[in-house]
Amino acid sequence: MQANETPQHLSDAAFTWPGGLALAALCGLLAFAAATDLKQRRIPNRLVMLGALSALVQQALLPQGLHPAAWTQAGTPGVAAGALAAVLMLLAAGSLWRLGLWGAGDAKWLTVLAAHSGPALVPALLLWTAMAGGVLALYWKVTQRPNPMPYALAIAGGELVLMGTLAVPPSTG
Repeated sequence: MQANETPQHLSDAAFTWPGGLALAALCGLLAFAAATDLKQRRIPNRLVMLGALSALVQQALLPQGLHPAAWTQAGTPGVAAGALAAVLMLLAAGSLWRLGLWGAGDAKWLTVLAAHSGPALVPALLLWTAMAGGVLALYWKVTQRPNPMPYALAIAGGELVLMGTLAVPPSTG
């Protein structure tokens, strides 16, 4: 597939080089953060730094577009837009941390994902993360799991749903 061609199949859009590598890296980071939070109830700062470095590298090296998972615009929002999204998310998520509504690791991790997504996708990221958090909270309550609830699972769920919605091909009809 040439760089200027529109993808005809989901596999063409999601797994073009180097977009496929970017997606795989992001999914690996999501899985590691969720597993670490589930086991240790924390998201290590080293993982947050690795995620931030991943966002910076992807934005600097991939062509500009909506998100690595986007159907017709495989790429990133760009370094400046990613940084703006990260700053805005850090202000919002940091406020929730200061209010005691969630942990500092959750705030930092959501900031990293905002840097990956860019400002245009932050509202959708927050919506899907909140919905995944609601489902997780219900499950946590029903199964009487020990607190605190590992919110990195909800954050990963929100990001994965966001990426899934971007990977849906546009309607042709």
